[in-house]
Amino acid sequence: MPRSSEPARRQLLDTALRLFAARGVAAVSLREIRLAAKQRNAGALHYHFGSKEGLLRALLERELPPLVARRRALLAEAATTAQSNLRAVAAIFVLPFAEMATGTEHERSVVLLLNQIHDDVSLSFTQIIDLVGDTAIGEAATLLRARMRGLPDGILAERLAVANSIFLHAAATRAQGGSREQRLDDRAFRDNLVDMFHGTLIAPVAP
Repeated sequence: MPRSSEPARRQLLDTALRLFAARGVAAVSLREIRLAAKQRNAGALHYHFGSKEGLLRALLERELPPLVARRRALLAEAATTAQSNLRAVAAIFVLPFAEMATGTEHERSVVLLLNQIHDDVSLSFTQIIDLVGDTAIGEAATLLRARMRGLPDGILAERLAVANSIFLHAAATRAQGGSREQRLDDRAFRDNLVDMFHGTLIAPVAP
């Protein structure tokens, strides 16, 4: 009976996650991943994934479903709240990442990976969207726009972009071990991150 290739594939994915999270996708070679995963077959990565993009896509397909499921649950909760409740909508964007940033070592690595992808200047926005796929962020943005009709679309889009960047970096810093002086426990960190995202959205617009 032929031996299953699944353990080797899983080992390659685990190693890629660790190295990509630490140093970014562009800085890590397929050869380095193969050697770190202790795979002697030089063609192992190409056999399982075809290319670095295929490897990254497989990694995201494995890691993103729990985050998306959590976001959809928060989306369903927020949809039942009052029209004026923007904080519940802010939580859809922030909490899945904040919870993972304060979760297991594996979950923290996923946050670091996503932050690295976000910061990777070699990847265009279109490429990132193509890789990451549907994360329910579009549905969350639609609900947010419906509750912030008084804010011009351009302003709201800019606030979302800035707030997303800030909270993802904050989550990654926490996932990496936090600052030298960690002022908040995990729950307070998560709540505060949602509050800051919410505050960015509702800041007054200059006349």
